[in-house]
Amino acid sequence: MPDTTETTSRPTRLQRAMAKTMTKAVTTAALSQVVREIDMTSVERDRATATERSSINTYLLAAVARSLVDHPMLNGRLEDGSVVVPEAVNLGIAVSVSEGLVVPIVHGANRLSFDELAAAASAAAAKARDGDLTFADVEGGTFTVSNLGMFGIDGGFAIPPHPQAAILLVGRVQARFVPDDAGRPVARPVCRCGLSFDHRFIDGASAARFLMAVDSALGDAPALRDDPGRSG
Repeated sequence: MPDTTETTSRPTRLQRAMAKTMTKAVTTAALSQVVREIDMTSVERDRATATERSSINTYLLAAVARSLVDHPMLNGRLEDGSVVVPEAVNLGIAVSVSEGLVVPIVHGANRLSFDELAAAASAAAAKARDGDLTFADVEGGTFTVSNLGMFGIDGGFAIPPHPQAAILLVGRVQARFVPDDAGRPVARPVCRCGLSFDHRFIDGASAARFLMAVDSALGDAPALRDDPGRSG
């Protein structure tokens, strides 16, 4: 006889909130995705030579925050038939906790220096893991970054939390052979970045140009570290 033993439990408060948000996202947005492999050589070199070693995630957040200033539609949302584009980049950071996944917000990430962004992201993640997030800590996000590289994930199709229009899913950094200027294969640290976006008002070319900007920013990690932050 087959084993028919089952366990039934009620969703946690976090799971119920996630279900509500994701249901709104998939029923209201026309989601599409573009994917780009990004060379992380400059980031790895800068991490190795910097006085204070920063996480790869900090470089990703800085690159996204700076790029969104020049590609504001990706930071916007569709509301009552109008496109609303906030000046501030309020970055959501997906954090794994015991109950699931929470997304605390770093408000005004575009205005923060590299070190300030690192500190703010670290503090937000710590509050999430300690269960100390308040309503203000999770409200007002305009764009989310979900880095699943530490779980050995290469890529996937992430869903932006409603009402955000876009989310960047980042896979693990691993060595891949790519051609150099002479066409010879060279091993480079590469990660795959998938940008899911609301195709109702963001087209594929705009999404692709945004990923190009992120790639360009990560390709000059020292400049990214020295960038003091800026407004739109």
